[in-house]
Amino acid sequence: MIHKIFLLFLILLLFLVACPNDDKGCDDCGGTILDGYIFNEVTTEDLTVLGEIEGIVIGACIRYKLKLDGAEFDLETVKIVDDCCCLE
Repeated sequence: MIHKIFLLFLILLLFLVACPNDDKGCDDCGGTILDGYIFNEVTTEDLTVLGEIEGIVIGACIRYKLKLDGAEFDLETVKIVDDCCCLE
């Protein structure tokens, strides 16, 4: 009985060690909603406002804060981040 439990423990341990962590690379998206940041993919409508920022393309994942009125991007906070940041 003890051998079966030990074998089961080893299999479980091997499974946990061997499985890749899908969140790898998204540990540092540069902030969270608790910090006031929002993460979104750039749309065509966004491009009219964000077009002046270097590297912004449709579909890029960005991190930003809204201005105090909540209606516009705070352009000083816009940053392109890894695509996986928009998936969380």
